[in-house]
Amino acid sequence: MDSSNVEQLCLDFTLPGHPQIELKPGGSSINVTGENRAEYLRRVVEVTLVEAVAPQLDAFRSAFKELLPVETCRIWSEQELAFIIVGSSVQEDSFWNMEHLSSKIKAQHGYTADSRCFTDLLTFLAGLSPDNRRNFLMFATGAPTLPLGGFGGLKPPLTVVKKEAPPAPLTPDDFMPSVMTCANYLKLPEYSSFEILKQKLDLAMREGQCAFLLS
Repeated sequence: MDSSNVEQLCLDFTLPGHPQIELKPGGSSINVTGENRAEYLRRVVEVTLVEAVAPQLDAFRSAFKELLPVETCRIWSEQELAFIIVGSSVQEDSFWNMEHLSSKIKAQHGYTADSRCFTDLLTFLAGLSPDNRRNFLMFATGAPTLPLGGFGGLKPPLTVVKKEAPPAPLTPDDFMPSVMTCANYLKLPEYSSFEILKQKLDLAMREGQCAFLLS
């Protein structure tokens, strides 16, 4: 908008949506004009992103210092500290290749490392896009990222077990995979083909993001 038309917005120096919060002393009586609009925008950003969360950040800093001196964190860069706290990015391809997956994901209770359905699962995971990696992690672990060390950092490790076979005439292809996210425990039916496995996991990953059901 042209600076000469700012007055038409009828703004004053209060926080948008919160007229009781003044951006400067007497702000409710100060109109935003072409001359002071830069100051207005700067104060909106400062109040929203800094001052509004300052009490929470102070409380976090105080509690964090009881565990670790803040000065100690200076040995890490911002990116390294985020990696420690938040986990690895789903863009990190080294955690999604067959070598890493096969060495860090465990097969148990009906599956071995050589079971066809288990190796199909690893192949499926190795081919996921970053967005679908995130979807799988949310479905299988309840978190959108991997910890330090990738799948090797999960505690307990991600474990894949064979879901109990259904009574005839039903087959494993009729059932969905399920998980115990608190234990990183994936119960995978012994699907008849890679295509069926992919179809079922794609559906589970897409539809199982906002549900917490009995497994």
